[in-house]
Amino acid sequence: MRTAALTLVSFVAFGFAAGAQKFSLLPEVGFENSKTKVHYNDLPSFTPAGITFTPQVGLKFNYTSQKGHGVFLGAANSRSIVEFSFTDPENGMNSFTTTTGCMQWRLESGYQFNSKPLQLKKSGNNTAKSEENKISEKKQCGSFSFKSHCTKNKTSASRPGGTEKAKQGQGSVAKGSWVRLQPSVGMGFIPSVKTNVVTETHNGLTTYEYRAGNWNTALMTGMGFEFGKNNSRLFTLSVNYFKGIGNLDKETITTEIGAKTLTTQLQSEVSGWNMRIGIPFTLGAKKTVKQQPEKTQQRKTSCSQYRNMYHCTKTN
Repeated sequence: MRTAALTLVSFVAFGFAAGAQKFSLLPEVGFENSKTKVHYNDLPSFTPAGITFTPQVGLKFNYTSQKGHGVFLGAANSRSIVEFSFTDPENGMNSFTTTTGCMQWRLESGYQFNSKPLQLKKSGNNTAKSEENKISEKKQCGSFSFKSHCTKNKTSASRPGGTEKAKQGQGSVAKGSWVRLQPSVGMGFIPSVKTNVVTETHNGLTTYEYRAGNWNTALMTGMGFEFGKNNSRLFTLSVNYFKGIGNLDKETITTEIGAKTLTTQLQSEVSGWNMRIGIPFTLGAKKTVKQQPEKTQQRKTSCSQYRNMYHCTKTN
């Protein structure tokens, strides 16, 4: 547990040193498939319970820097233990019973990188704005026709309406739909693990129970996809792989059968993958108040004033 605590402190210290951009909370739901193998003496390994399917829920706290680097700390349920029971150690590989272990909670911590948003579909606002900004080829005022290439005098250049439209054209840029890649690597920790081997005697018959896949530390890696639109983060989809590396040492059972001493060695390995979907919530986000442009009162202009503003000719 000391190693796990030091690892978590190191990740958090690295996050604060990087300069934070935002905190976010990510509740997730999904499923996990785990595969537990058993090594019985020197014989080839086998999977006594096959692949175990488990519905999964989790909660993750993310801390992201301005350059996309970040750390995460979370928790999720796990169910990879397989209770492997037998009564005859000499023939336990062929005569045994299996039961899926109880649900456990594990802590997850590690490093995550967030890429820049990748455009999926451009917003239609840009097309609409380009159509609005097109200068009409002809403008009518009574019987006069003004062509678009007519030059404005100094008075028209200083009109407030044209300046305001130019500022609006340089303002907000629509992003549309996007996706962000989120590769990650980290560790999984189960704070309290059960005893690996349990022996029970009932009516003179001894039963040996070996808890395979009873890991307390695991290596984790994964890839996440965060989908959004404009400035909004909609949901995330992640696929993660884990492999148990701690508390999976070889266990030895010694039994006395008459004058003969029998030694049985057991060892397990466990790995699996999960898929989760979640909705991110940004913590401490400041709401931006949009400033509405000041309305300018345009003066009504007669046709005679337009003739002074544009060098145009009368059409027949």
